[in-house]
Amino acid sequence: MAEEIGFRAHARLLTMLGEQLIKNDRVALVELVKNSFDADATRVSVDFRGFAEDFVPQPGARIVLTDNGVGMTEHLVRTAWMNPATPSKKLLKIHEPKTTLGRVLQGEKGIGRFATFKLGSEVTLITRARGAANETTLVVDISALDEDASGDNSVAIDLFLEDVPALLDVGTPMVFEGSRTSAHGTQLTISRPRSKWSKRLVEGAYDDLARLQPLMWSTGEEAALKPDFEVVFLRDGVDLQYGKQRNEDLRTALERAVLKVRHGRFDAASREFALEVNGRNISLSIDDAEVRALKPFKDRFLNSGTGLSSVDQIPQPQCGSFKFEFYVFDRAPDAPAQYFLDADQRKVITDHRIYLYRDGIRVYPYGDADDDWLEIDVDRGVESAGRTLSNDQTVGFIEITQQFNPQLRDKTSREGLIDAGDAIEDFKALVKTVLRYLRKQYQPHLDAKGRAKRRDLQDHRIDVHVQALRNETNLPKAATRHLGELEKSLAAERELFATRLSRTEQLAGVGLSVETASHDLILAGTEALRSGRQIVSELQLMDLVNSTVFAMAKQLVGRLEFISARFRDVQGLFVSTRQRPKTIDVVQAVRRVRSIYARLHLEKGIQFEIDEDAKLSAKSTEAAILQLLINLVDNATYWSTSKLMPPGVQRVIRAFTIDDTRLVLTDNGPGIKEDDQPYIFEPFYSGKGEEGKGLGLYIARENGLRSGFALNLEHTGDARELPGATFVVRFGVAEDDIVHS
Repeated sequence: MAEEIGFRAHARLLTMLGEQLIKNDRVALVELVKNSFDADATRVSVDFRGFAEDFVPQPGARIVLTDNGVGMTEHLVRTAWMNPATPSKKLLKIHEPKTTLGRVLQGEKGIGRFATFKLGSEVTLITRARGAANETTLVVDISALDEDASGDNSVAIDLFLEDVPALLDVGTPMVFEGSRTSAHGTQLTISRPRSKWSKRLVEGAYDDLARLQPLMWSTGEEAALKPDFEVVFLRDGVDLQYGKQRNEDLRTALERAVLKVRHGRFDAASREFALEVNGRNISLSIDDAEVRALKPFKDRFLNSGTGLSSVDQIPQPQCGSFKFEFYVFDRAPDAPAQYFLDADQRKVITDHRIYLYRDGIRVYPYGDADDDWLEIDVDRGVESAGRTLSNDQTVGFIEITQQFNPQLRDKTSREGLIDAGDAIEDFKALVKTVLRYLRKQYQPHLDAKGRAKRRDLQDHRIDVHVQALRNETNLPKAATRHLGELEKSLAAERELFATRLSRTEQLAGVGLSVETASHDLILAGTEALRSGRQIVSELQLMDLVNSTVFAMAKQLVGRLEFISARFRDVQGLFVSTRQRPKTIDVVQAVRRVRSIYARLHLEKGIQFEIDEDAKLSAKSTEAAILQLLINLVDNATYWSTSKLMPPGVQRVIRAFTIDDTRLVLTDNGPGIKEDDQPYIFEPFYSGKGEEGKGLGLYIARENGLRSGFALNLEHTGDARELPGATFVVRFGVAEDDIVHS
């Protein structure tokens, strides 16, 4: 008679599932953080406690994840957390597809908790549900499954899942007590690390989590939005400050894109793409000839054994509707100024690809630098590379949802989408169709570069033509003499160019030295200022506010504050391509420059007037505007104190606005000679003789090319204009207006 028997799982199942289903430690950390997301947490901290500075674990090292989510009851810990592969989230999705904060649940297979055992052998879970009076603590220790130093794991072979020690306790809240911390949430402490961490791996893990939501792509005003889900990395309780600079670097680089594709969407019902390319709205139907002629679309929907021709109605794509944003760059060293990427920015772009987000959470590993999930490099290898945008120049993201894309399902291994069925192939083909269309939109940029390069080549051909003339036989002596003079002129021009280049490089070196030194001095000054303020506070506590030493300490703090402010002004002058344009109060920037020159103007008897009713805000970089204003004010100050000024005349510099786009800076100095006026914006041209470098106005205008303003010398006809030099700065102008102004 047949006997009915049941399965009995070995305890090794806990570690085996973690090893097989979760690719690496970074993915494991992401899985645990996604659990916090599902729990409606707004903040998760990942604290590496007991790790050295290079993140080598010391004795007693542990990783502590703490969130402020809804927490778990004792019942939920017993029936869900302790039951692997429970369908609790999957069942919850059916009845309540969204959380209280409107989030779509990410987990459904009940295996994410195995990530804890991939990271460490002992797990302590402390949780308090929202509104619960008690805190639940669970300790699970699977260290018996680890091999000893001799490689023996005989104990693990005889250990079954029900034999793994798990201690449960319910008591008064100690972690989530509600005064210093949240009154609800979950804390996971993973001890006895099974992994080897390093600074590079920790930073990589943070980068993965920073890309968990698409908010990292926000530019302009959207970038100021605070995320509704924040991940913070700490070491021994101290914030590692990983987030701010990384996001800022990416957003700044995005401003340099040749093509900015925003608000893109494929609507499956209308069979149309809608996208905004550099501010221009475009609609494309998949039934249009323009789309059907694009190779990725044609290969998938017309030539792949469907039997359909270019005029037949194709079936509805199986993938569903989706959204997208893309940024296309010119990585070449000869890219125009407004699109030029420095080495750091090129690295930022190289570190990103095209990401996929489902319900606002990233699908891994799509978007990693080494993942070509859209097979872009493969396509470039089998056809002309020039017809397709490369991975290195294209970044962005695509958004799908469980509601509208049910057939695009994640693999159990958390490594991308299941590569089966028509839905995934239709989806990839439609995305590549958009990218192929954008390559056509990118072509005018390449054509413009080609025309500029051909103009530059004309200069190099002069030498070839001169030499060809010299080789001509029976050349008249007069012609030979003129050729010699021409060669001398060319040599002189090139020598002048080399001199100017050398001077520019020297000035750049000085600038870099000053920038580095000012940055270091700011750090030292800030620390000194903090110590000074602490001394003042200590003297107050000692009731010495009437003493001489208290007065001296207050005076020292005041001077340190002045020094620190001036160095910050200096640091702000350096126009970095990594600065992102933002809305700046231009009149307030003028007041700031006036304060920089206040002492000098007091000594020289110069009155700096600013129209108190003036209002002007513009989108640019703070450094470009500061450098512009300091150049203009410095020139006005120089000429107002020159010997050309009549004695007894009050020296005046005045700033005012004409409308909401124009700032005027004028003085009553000797003005600019009429013969000099056509050349003042030329590099190395100076009316100051040996005292000037001839680069101030040139650099200010060139910065305008990249920063959205135009600088001109002109008369306004306004009664407030003074009789000396008058410069007008016009903000919010188009690139062509700047170039040809």
